[in-house]
Amino acid sequence: MFPPNTYIRRYVPEDKYSILMLEAEAFDEHNPYEYLGFYEVFQDGFFVCVQNDDVVGFIVGYALSDLEGHIFSLAVSKFHRNRGIAELLVNHICTYFLFKGLKKASLEVRISNVPAISLYKKLGFAAAWIESKYYGDGEDGYMMTVNLNSYFFQKEQTRMSRELNKKKEEGVN
Repeated sequence: MFPPNTYIRRYVPEDKYSILMLEAEAFDEHNPYEYLGFYEVFQDGFFVCVQNDDVVGFIVGYALSDLEGHIFSLAVSKFHRNRGIAELLVNHICTYFLFKGLKKASLEVRISNVPAISLYKKLGFAAAWIESKYYGDGEDGYMMTVNLNSYFFQKEQTRMSRELNKKKEEGVN
């Protein structure tokens, strides 16, 4: 499902230039240097996706409370989008949250970001409310959440369904 030589690992300072480039490419409304400084505060929940030794995406999350993990930022290189990398990163941070004992994950997304909203809905996130004028340019944002137990139950159901369909296809041939 994912390209070969693709894996997730924790951010290291040597990734700085790659993260700045991804930041500048994905988010034009803020200064990437300021955000990188913020991300580095949360290094424990700062992960990068590496493909053939290149950083092609990243995700940053942290514990918002004793029960909730918050996905603060997610970016994938425009040349690597629609290949499952964002899903891989979200799966990784949700696993990280679950291992920290958190029960829920949350995030914000621009209401105009239809591809991201579709991905989050596919993964089980639901819009909890709209935050009016959330972004610096005045655009509203959806606040989306998912129960982590439901998230992983849905993932397992999907995996089992694919496995069953594969076995049925093999039996037909």
